[in-house]
Amino acid sequence: MTDLYSFAKKLVLCCGEQLREKRRQHNFSIQEKTGHSDIVTDHDIWAQCYLCEQISKQYPEHSIVGEENMCREGTSCWKWVIDPIDGTTNYCQFGRDYAISVALLHNGNPMYGYVLDVENRRLYESGDSPQNHAPDDEETANEGILHIGFKTMRDFARQGSDPFALAEQFRGVRYLGCASLELCGIAEEQSGLYINSHLKLWDFAAAQAILLGRGCRIAAAALPDKSYFVCACRTEALYNQCLPFFPEEIRRKLNENGGNVFHVTNM
Repeated sequence: MTDLYSFAKKLVLCCGEQLREKRRQHNFSIQEKTGHSDIVTDHDIWAQCYLCEQISKQYPEHSIVGEENMCREGTSCWKWVIDPIDGTTNYCQFGRDYAISVALLHNGNPMYGYVLDVENRRLYESGDSPQNHAPDDEETANEGILHIGFKTMRDFARQGSDPFALAEQFRGVRYLGCASLELCGIAEEQSGLYINSHLKLWDFAAAQAILLGRGCRIAAAALPDKSYFVCACRTEALYNQCLPFFPEEIRRKLNENGGNVFHVTNM
């Protein structure tokens, strides 16, 4: 597995170098997928093709799933889950706060993850250490930031919960627009809580492996539309403080599986 992880790391870094150079040229085309707020560029397609081609050459028996309509079933127990550009809107609008996210699943369980902040050249990976002290078990919401977006607040309201009541527990509210980077940042943030009601597997699989390796709390519930509700923070105490503000159906699903959609106790 050491060779596998080393190959994956080099591949993500190499793809990031090329993608950063392509973005500097500011020459990309945009297409809408489901609407004006759900877009894809030819650079997303390029990055996914590059990653998939390199993986297929090195590990032809591995399965691959990518955000941009990529699904290849292999004969191995290993599966790569790829988001070639997480934060495509940020990529287009600002040229920053976007990432390449790659997860390695073994028998369906996230074993290792890589999230590359492309512009800052920072790689989050399973096994690395946070830059600040270990989380304090006494962390509370009023010391931290709630990371939540408009769509999630709308979904809370539609399901009978008050997202503003949750937001009022925190010192501030922020939303980056790149799920994998925002999730990875939770490990280094005092009393931060990330919530999203509409993630896909490629949005959080790599970050989940990274956060669990750092001793953080990440909980997910599968939803009917093949998306996931995901919540992450550093401590169990903060998670339990905020859980009562979640929609009832979400709480039920989280209690059913303990927040682990992969149904394993140790990743």
